[in-house]
Amino acid sequence: MHSLKNTDLDNLLAKLVDDSITDEELTGLERILDGDASAQRRYFHYLDLHMDLQERATRSKIHSRARFGLSKWKVAGIAAMFCLWIGFSYFAVNEDSESGPATFAHIIGMDGLIEWSEEEGSIINDLSVGDPLSEGTIEGLTSNSWVEIELNDGSKAIISGISKLKFSQNRGSKVLRLSQGYLSVKAAPQPEAKPMLVFSPGARAEVLGTQFNVLASLESTRYTVNEGLVRVKRINDGSVQEVSANHYVVAGLDSEDEFKSVLLQNYSEEWKSEFPRDVRRGYLYQSEKFTAINPAINPAVKLLTKFSSSAQRILAPYRLRTKPCLWFEKGRKPELHFSVNIGVSATSPLPVRVNEDAKFKIRGRIDTNMFGVDDSNFIIVGFTSTHTQGGFSGKYISGEKVDLNPSEKNDQFEIEIPIREFLKVEKGEYKDSLVRDSSAGLEILDLWFVTYQNIGLEIFDVEIIVNDE
Repeated sequence: MHSLKNTDLDNLLAKLVDDSITDEELTGLERILDGDASAQRRYFHYLDLHMDLQERATRSKIHSRARFGLSKWKVAGIAAMFCLWIGFSYFAVNEDSESGPATFAHIIGMDGLIEWSEEEGSIINDLSVGDPLSEGTIEGLTSNSWVEIELNDGSKAIISGISKLKFSQNRGSKVLRLSQGYLSVKAAPQPEAKPMLVFSPGARAEVLGTQFNVLASLESTRYTVNEGLVRVKRINDGSVQEVSANHYVVAGLDSEDEFKSVLLQNYSEEWKSEFPRDVRRGYLYQSEKFTAINPAINPAVKLLTKFSSSAQRILAPYRLRTKPCLWFEKGRKPELHFSVNIGVSATSPLPVRVNEDAKFKIRGRIDTNMFGVDDSNFIIVGFTSTHTQGGFSGKYISGEKVDLNPSEKNDQFEIEIPIREFLKVEKGEYKDSLVRDSSAGLEILDLWFVTYQNIGLEIFDVEIIVNDE
């Protein structure tokens, strides 16, 4: 199972963990990681697990000074060794297979960190446009990930952001299983007796030929139909809705929720985050603010905050802290970033569309005890947009330097960013560029915050408000 390269990597990781690695060996380790995407993926796969353990151990001291004096590779190395001890075989790829299964689809567009798992268990993460795919699972692993595939019947499917889609064929029917995230499908005409089947949390849909979008979360799925007709069945009680063009239906896991096709005429231009509902990526913490309340009534307060979003905000507000991620961009080496991802249209009851006079209002905190914070308070804010009639539209980003006041020992901030300051990421064959392109009228799928260093960024809440000035 182990190649010579992996053996060398494991030896270097072992030395890294016990602090016996030399400067020359450390340089060699960084060379391996910088030049090999599969080694990087292997290296970072269980980084989140390690960080989760670390966060639990220091939860009561979350604002204490971080002890990160080593390179980013060494921080991740501890996690890598931990994962190697408990699950090394996960990364095995069958490189000796001479002939693979039949092609089911091809990649026709992609960006970011994309992973494909074949049915036989192989995991591939160095994908490119034009690659053939057999039956398996394709997954977007970061906020800036998206991939478009064309099925062998001409149907096209796009997933965007943190999404996971399994595709296969069963008795002549195409089967798509979206376990989380965003999916847009342009289905070619299907045989009447063999419709395309789309499964998602709480729902199943039958498609004969149409364009539709699916947003899947743990609690519900929203099907929006732009062309044709989709038959959606709610799993828990068997209820069925025929969803025609310009209509949508929400299938919740609770059978008491309304399950009805609704005309797509309602949308919102203003929005406010609600945690934990809108959390898509990040460490979610709840304030212990109410612990000072009389212990005799604490249980009642905790119960109230569980069911009342207003009580949560007042008595025990949440905060979302960045998690490490490996960020991929064309023409650049993979970089270790720290990010959070917040659902907008992806999690809210109504689609959220861009008003050109709108602005983001963001409240948060930077851990001033973290290493490098004094000169690294730069945050990238971005959002993923989709067309109102379905399909990925593009990503827009803006940068913001957060100024804190050390003399006042203030580590919190509140900033406003007009929507017009966001520039569209124009994808090029060799290099990306930023262009000034209006996002007015597009839907905001999700919102993300990225930092280049771990500055302990926490987001309290985000609002989209229409500027009346």
